[in-house]
Amino acid sequence: MRAERLSEPILQDLATQNYKTPTQILLRWSLQKGFCPVVESDNEDRIEENFQIFDFELSAIDVARLDALDMGKKGACSWNPVDCD
Repeated sequence: MRAERLSEPILQDLATQNYKTPTQILLRWSLQKGFCPVVESDNEDRIEENFQIFDFELSAIDVARLDALDMGKKGACSWNPVDCD
C-alpha cells in the first residue's frame, strides 16, 4: 500500500485511538466490511502484526469515517480491494 494512504489523518487518528498501526486498522476494516484481505510479507514482525487485529473492533462511526475516504478509483484514495493497484 502506498505510504501516503497510510498517512491519511483519519486513519492515523483511528490507529492512535485503538493503539494499532494504520495497516491493522485497514485490515480490521476489511474484515468488518466482509472482505477477505490477502496480505503478503516475509517479515516476521509484520506477519505477527497482521494477526493482531482480532482483539478490537471499529465502531460503526469509525467504519463510516473510513468508508467516506474511498473515492472508488485507482490511483486515488480507495480502500476497496477491487481498486487496489
